[in-house]
Amino acid sequence: MTDAVRVQRDGPVARITLDRPERHNAMHGPMWTALREVAEGLAADPPRAVVLVGAGAHFCSGMDLSPANPLLARLAPAVMGRDADALRAVIRELKATVDAVAAIPVPVVAALEGSCLGGGLEVALAADLRVAGQGARFSLPETRWGMVPDVGGTVRLSRLVGRARAAQLALTAATIDAQRAESWGLVNEVVPDGQALARAEGLARQIAAQAPTATREALAVLRSWPGDDRFGDETEAGVRALLSGEVLEGLQAFAQKREARW
Repeated sequence: MTDAVRVQRDGPVARITLDRPERHNAMHGPMWTALREVAEGLAADPPRAVVLVGAGAHFCSGMDLSPANPLLARLAPAVMGRDADALRAVIRELKATVDAVAAIPVPVVAALEGSCLGGGLEVALAADLRVAGQGARFSLPETRWGMVPDVGGTVRLSRLVGRARAAQLALTAATIDAQRAESWGLVNEVVPDGQALARAEGLARQIAAQAPTATREALAVLRSWPGDDRFGDETEAGVRALLSGEVLEGLQAFAQKREARW
């Protein structure tokens, strides 16, 4: 397991830390795997509450788009070869990580500072509560690169803020600030920069002080939602977008710091 994802317990509260601050906690292949393993470990031996945080000034800037990311080494030939099964397998692996965070059977509180973008926002959406520093920024930029927010972003975001606001974020690739995120219901509250972790831990300890069975049962009901097959629809949308080949132009434009020519 990579040391870019750490877990530590402090009494009834566990903390998961995404720890690649030099890359704004951008997630590469081993990080996705490690986060899933940590979440599964906490599900098997749960604390009373979990805090999810990024090391340094940012929560997570999303997928690591550097050539060193082994996930990109898998995606590139699959896109070029129009291999739908290979693309589907990668999306499902990433989705399994986010689902594992969402399946931890105790409340998860995310502390969000700085960048919370793309896959990072999708991970944050798997938490039950979100606290943001006032300088935090939120975006699903995937359509800018010819992709879909396909690891839970479209489904969880629309459930949280409603379809119209989710559409505005996902279809325009726009960035919103913490204040708008709070007004939309994307985050529970906004605190001064640098204080999101302390507030998230305070909420986690407040949760941990409540009756454990009642908390778990209430959480299970709060998390329930009909129509979970929408996650499958989302996966297939992501595959179709990648098969279009538009991602090649999108990522080239990103690397060259220019507008994409669709």
